[in-house]
Amino acid sequence: MARFVFDLRFALRSLRRSPLFTLVAVASLALGIGANTAIFTLIDQLMLRLLPVTRPEQLVMIWSSGPHMGNNRGSRMASYPMYQDFQKKAEAFSSVFCRRSGTAVSLSFSGQTERVDAELVSGNFFQTLGVRPAIGRVFSPEEDDRVYKGHPSVVLSYEYWTTRFAADPKVIGQKLLVNSYPMTVVGVSAQGFTGIDPARSPQIRIPIQMKPLMTPGWDELGNRRSQWIQMFARMKPGFTLNSAQASLQPLFSQILREELAMPEMKDTSAYNRKRFLERKIRMEPAANGYSPMRRDYSTALTVLMCMVGLVLLIACSNVANLMIARAISRQKEVAVRLAVGASRWQLLRQLLIESLMLSLAGGVVGLFLSVAIIRGLLHFLPGDTATLMLRAEPDLRILAFNGALALLTGVLFGLAPAFASLKVDLWNTLKDVVGAVSGGSGPIRLRKTLVTAQVAFSFLLLVGSGLFVRTLANLKQTNAGFQDLDNLVTFQLDPALNGYPVPRLMAFYRQLLDNVRALRA
Repeated sequence: MARFVFDLRFALRSLRRSPLFTLVAVASLALGIGANTAIFTLIDQLMLRLLPVTRPEQLVMIWSSGPHMGNNRGSRMASYPMYQDFQKKAEAFSSVFCRRSGTAVSLSFSGQTERVDAELVSGNFFQTLGVRPAIGRVFSPEEDDRVYKGHPSVVLSYEYWTTRFAADPKVIGQKLLVNSYPMTVVGVSAQGFTGIDPARSPQIRIPIQMKPLMTPGWDELGNRRSQWIQMFARMKPGFTLNSAQASLQPLFSQILREELAMPEMKDTSAYNRKRFLERKIRMEPAANGYSPMRRDYSTALTVLMCMVGLVLLIACSNVANLMIARAISRQKEVAVRLAVGASRWQLLRQLLIESLMLSLAGGVVGLFLSVAIIRGLLHFLPGDTATLMLRAEPDLRILAFNGALALLTGVLFGLAPAFASLKVDLWNTLKDVVGAVSGGSGPIRLRKTLVTAQVAFSFLLLVGSGLFVRTLANLKQTNAGFQDLDNLVTFQLDPALNGYPVPRLMAFYRQLLDNVRALRA
């Protein structure tokens, strides 16, 4: 331990004597480590983390392929009657649940009205996931999944409870007006639980049987030709994804045959009947949840991770070159220490400690840089009423990644220069200072190799960045059919959420258009 402390102090003194070298090396490493930490933070939150629920590896998402012969209101949707069939008859699952996300509702409380994002969920949603309430209770099949329009209850998300209601426990049992309909707050979901989507979280959750009141203008709760919910299930022990999918296909085919015999399908052509019956069940693991943002940005994040990996390799090559140049200037020092009895292992350890101190300093600075990078990237994401759950602040997982990356980087750029600096000819080096400065063929060859690698990586990064910038420029220059885009403003209004009937809606929109046109004039 005493030897390690001595080497650490020696490394600090050595780096303090070369402030410019230290500053350039730390800045180069901070840029590479910070960029990698930033992109990994987003990938970790969006693609790698398991849902904070009971045994997430058992969860699967269910949808179907092929023509539905009806309307479809989103990606990977199913009809509510189909969900009910699977819930009652699917043998591979201990439970099947469903949800409808992204439902904008009007919420009034204490004289203040705001538009919030609601998620309609089946009564077994929390029970199947194994999520307990922070306070109050959550929905249950017995209390919140039986009566059509008969469950006026609300579960608040933990974050919405803390921001909107100041974490007041007295909110339990109070009435809210949701779309002008009185509903009771029965509980708050657990802290840290965002739902199925790791990127966005609704502010409130409402029983799915209340849908007609939450979506004025379309009910379709019992319509088999309307796909508007997403289905998830928990597999029973002993089932795999393939075996569960295979066991569900016969039930699905039987339901399709029954649907084809319904009156609304009597005019379907023979060709469409054949295609309808050939539909297949699709499943995928849902341990990480399901996120439209993941679907939209996973490829871009993977490409960015490769690009910032090249940035780190370039930074390592740059610092390695600086280390070699510094080692050449220190050859006389190394030769003297070897001559007085220092072992090569002792000198190698000290040089590696210097490298690790540089990389750890770069990691610390890079950690702060990564927070700024993430905030900048999140600024470009489209906003809506749902709460964005992606965070720039690092947690223990990100700190561990940052520390491991810094240590790996220190070894990566420090090992070869350290070995090269120990290959000295004691006699010639001690006799001739010029020889110490000029160095041998080994360090020169290594520097040439590093410079070649640095140029190659830089060229690859430059080409990739050029293509990336070109793509962004093409997207920006795409003609959307509007004129004077700099002054274009968009907004949404839905008075139906506050109970406006159709005649009053039409009058409201006419008056709104007249007022907006008057502003333009």
